[in-house]
Amino acid sequence: MYIMDMASDRTTTGRLLWQVTTRWRTAVDRALAPIGLTHAQYSLLASLYGLALRGDRPSQRELADAAGLEPIYVSKLTRGLEKAGLLVREEHPDDPRALALTLTERGTDVVQQAITIVRGLQDELTAPIGGTGGRRNRELVATLQTLLGRAPGDPPNGPDTMTQAPPLTGQDIAEAQGAVSGLLAKILDGSGVTASEYIALRVLAVRGPWESPAALHEFMVGQRQLGLDAPAVADLLAGLERRGLAAGTAHDDSGPVRITAEGRELYGRLLGAVQSTTQRLYDDLDPADLATARRVLTQVTERANDLRTEV
Repeated sequence: MYIMDMASDRTTTGRLLWQVTTRWRTAVDRALAPIGLTHAQYSLLASLYGLALRGDRPSQRELADAAGLEPIYVSKLTRGLEKAGLLVREEHPDDPRALALTLTERGTDVVQQAITIVRGLQDELTAPIGGTGGRRNRELVATLQTLLGRAPGDPPNGPDTMTQAPPLTGQDIAEAQGAVSGLLAKILDGSGVTASEYIALRVLAVRGPWESPAALHEFMVGQRQLGLDAPAVADLLAGLERRGLAAGTAHDDSGPVRITAEGRELYGRLLGAVQSTTQRLYDDLDPADLATARRVLTQVTERANDLRTEV
């Protein structure tokens, strides 16, 4: 029946899945050839690496289940990988009839290289549907999980999921913040205004006037992304006042803190440049993904603030 389907309809699900799988395996084989691995060997080593990260020392049967490969095939692969010096097979401490598998130091180095290569390849191959983190790719993964008979809540398995880092890490957030901060600094270059001064002008223009300098100082110190303590905030605001961009910023002033006409005019010019670049930055991103990202980052911020009191 499958052969008849392939011959009669070039768009059947089975045919397309077979073609995608074949091309994917071929692409992985080609990408890993320089470090001496095949797709099957990578699947086995990456699964073993993922289990080792969890503190496990699996038997061949357990590794076969984790990698989604037939036990007899795993036995053949492990013998070859042992000869290549990438893993060792030893008597299992809990089952004398089984062999426990462990990566060698060289095997760990090789599989780490392979994981980096394959992740890059996955980004490249899924680029037409928005990349590995895109909405369409997530929907595809959910569809394939369904076809494999796995419920949405079932834990994933296989080498790719076992060796993945968390989808969002502190490093990701820091890199994004650093990139955006660098972009803002580039936009402001030549204006005579630093990123911190631009943010202070924005606070004055959008949230002002402030009832008292103390309230503004407290608010600015609370903006942890600025990394400014109370003396630094005082210096920053005093500098804006000396240049005629703000008024009433000193702690001993009694009146409201406000942005001056000169400050508002400068802020307006800078805002136009920032908004133009910001539109280009977010233009092609899915609004639903952006909304999700905002919710997640808000929750991460709240939890990080809570944990600061516990750590």
